[in-house]
Order: sequence, then structure tokens, then C-alpha cells
Amino acid sequence: MLVKCKCKKDSFQNIFEFMNYTEFVLGQKFSYKKKDLSKYYFHAYCVLLNDMLKTHSGSLHQYAKLRHNIDLDSDIKLSIKKIKNKLILGNKVDYRFVLVSQLLHALELLNINTLKEEDKSVVAKKLCFSKKNFALALEYAKDHGRIKNERILKSFVEHVNFKDSHNKYKQTKVKHIGICANMSCGKSTFVNALLGNDFLPARNEATTACITSVYDYDNAKNMIGVAVKNDHIYAIGDNMDTVTINKWNSEADHMILESDLDNISNNNIVVAVHDTPGINNSGNDNHRKITMNFLSQNKMDAIIYVANAEQLGTTDEEKLLKDLLKLGAPFTIFVLNKADSIDTEKESMKKIIEDFRKQIVDIGYNKDSKIFPISSKAARLFKMALKGDADKFSASERASFGSLFEYFIENTDLTKTGFKCSCDDDTEITVGREVFSKNDIKKALNNSGLTVLENEIEKLLGGTK
Repeated sequence: MLVKCKCKKDSFQNIFEFMNYTEFVLGQKFSYKKKDLSKYYFHAYCVLLNDMLKTHSGSLHQYAKLRHNIDLDSDIKLSIKKIKNKLILGNKVDYRFVLVSQLLHALELLNINTLKEEDKSVVAKKLCFSKKNFALALEYAKDHGRIKNERILKSFVEHVNFKDSHNKYKQTKVKHIGICANMSCGKSTFVNALLGNDFLPARNEATTACITSVYDYDNAKNMIGVAVKNDHIYAIGDNMDTVTINKWNSEADHMILESDLDNISNNNIVVAVHDTPGINNSGNDNHRKITMNFLSQNKMDAIIYVANAEQLGTTDEEKLLKDLLKLGAPFTIFVLNKADSIDTEKESMKKIIEDFRKQIVDIGYNKDSKIFPISSKAARLFKMALKGDADKFSASERASFGSLFEYFIENTDLTKTGFKCSCDDDTEITVGREVFSKNDIKKALNNSGLTVLENEIEKLLGGTK
């Protein structure tokens, strides 16, 4: 769902927190004697939250109202009657207490910290609370440690665990990585490979100048995001797709997204990847200015420079590498993309890496800089297949999958390491008319070079597997 918004850019983290909490609440399961009572709980939550938001304004509040309306045409009295009959009276596990806590937490995330007396009256009346029990519900909402009733305490477990987990995530240090490249290096394909899906548009032409930032969140169910123009958020989305992202990419200054970056964990760090517009120094210089302004104004912990393994040592490349060196980022990681296009029977990958290393050392980079040859195209297709998204492949991609699989199933030229799988999963995955085992696709993914790079990113920035 997309909603228009008008908030300051720096409020995006608060927006994401509320959206994540919304997904958690609406994804809970409540049952009694094998009967699913979730829909009645959601009715209560949605109706009451909307009632309390009627007296408040604001773009994010509007998002909350829209997101929580299950059926705008339903009879409210009928919904409450169902709630009373099923959730409260027919259920010995009284979920009303955790419901009040979740309502108050949602309001708190919307910067509504004080419950009005009329709101308290509405909640107590519609949930059939006695004065004493409603006072207890408010007390439990403030301090879950005061709950003595074991059944009520049990109903709070998921709520408390989610809040604790998200608080830990919020307190985890963010490490920022800027991704830069000249045109036609496959940079967007590389970022899509990190995401494990085809989210970002391929930008092979100098048509847009949008910065795209992706924050890693291991528990993300969907990709969520905000669109920024003139330092203000003008739209938010809770289930981002390529249509919306393409639209934002053509009109926004900055897209900020949150999703799960494959194979990179939130154990010690939160990785934020910032994809900058592809630069063509020989043509329009606007992209270069936007990229360098963003990277200089936002301190990067590392820069990933994506080069086209087929076209190394160009004048444009040398100019961009010199500009990036001036930023003084603690680390620069070099990716030689499209490495699968190199005929290693005629050209030595080792020699290509040595020549590139000489080039960057001459510019001023450390002689021990990390250089990773990879195939983003192959890695992206392999990850999508492993996620069950092979049905999204085009006819060309289905054909490419087979040939890339054959190339990487045994070829370790890019990694020089054997594949070691910690699990034995012979599940079959169908791509087009061909069938592959999950283990074999994982082996091919490892040999594509991306897994080694992902492990290095975590290691370099302080994360642990």
C-alpha cells in the first residue's frame, strides 16, 4: 500500500519502525481449542486504533488508518459483537491485556504518548473491561514485569520478544557502504544480487539521478521504503515492487528502502548500502556531482567500486577512482563484475587482477586492497531460484540460468575455493523445463564469487556470521 506523506527526511527510521511493528501485529496467530481467533483480534485492534486516530492528524497517522482498515464498509457494532463473543467471552486466555499494550505501543510509535480520557473510555467499554481490569491493562502496558497471571503473561511473550529484538536492532551500529561505478558496469544488477531479487531498475542510460539506500533488516518480511524529494518524504510504501521503485527512481532525489540483504546478518552491525547513479564522465556531469556530494556529505565506512571486467583501465574509470580516493573512506573494495564473460582458457583471471591492482596502486590505493571477480548476473539468478522466484524469469533469463549453472557448477576460477555445504538439501528446483538440486545451485552461487564478497563485507565492517 502506498500513501502520500510530508515528513522530514530524517524521520524515515521512525516510519520504518512503525511499519515493522504493523507487520508484526497483523502477522500474529491467536487460537483457542484449535480455533483461529486472529481475525477477531485484528478487528478489535484495527477498529480501536482507528477510533483513537480520528482526533489526530498527520501523514503517518493517515498511513496507520489505511493500513489497519480491514473492511471499511463493515458494521462496527457487528465487528465488536464478534470480538466480544469470540475473543473475550469464549476464550479463557484473555488477550485483551496484550491488545491494550499493542494499541498503546502503536500510538507511541506515532508520537502519541498520552491516551486521552475519552479514548480510555472507548477502549474500556468496547472491550468490556471492568474499571479494575482496565487499570491493570494500562499498568501491564507500562511494565510487563508486573504481570503475575501466567496465562496473560504467555500472551505477551511474542509482543515482548519483538520489542526486545527491535530495540536491539535499533541500537546496533550502522555501517554505511557507498556503491559506485561508471555506466554499463552492471552495478544495479550487483545490488539486486545482494538483495537476492530484482528490485532496483537497471540504469544503463543516464536517465535518472536518484540515490538508492537499502538498510539491512534480517527480520524483514517485505521490502518497505520512502521516497524523498527536496529533503522531505513525500510517499511511503509497505510492500515495494519493481513498478513502484521504477516510478520513484524517475521522480525522487533519494529512495530509502529496508530489506533483508542475503547472507549479511545483523549480529554486530546493520549494513546500509547506498547505490549511486552510474557516472559517465564523458557526457552529462550531473550524476558525478550528485554522487560525490552524497558521498562527501554522508560518511561512508567503505566504498565498493564496481568495474566491468571486460573494460578495465579506461580514462573515465581512472578519473572516478581518483575522485573516490579523495573521500578518505577507511576501506575500498573492488569488484570486477561480468567476470563470467572472461574466457579463462585464453586470459588468466590472476593476470587480470594483477594488472588491475597495478592500476589502482598507481592511482594511490593500498597494494593490499581486496579485489573480487564476480558474476552478479549469475548470483542474482541463482539467489532468485533458491528463494522460489524462478517463475519471474524471462525466457532469456531461463536460458541464461542453464548456461550459467553449467559454467559455475564446477568452475572455481573466481573463488579458488571448494564448496562446503553445511546442510544436505536435495530439494528439486524447476527452472523452465530443467530440474536442479538446491545443493547444486548453492554450489554454483558460491562459485559465482558473490558469497565470498558478502562474507568479506561482514568481516571487514565488524560483523560475524
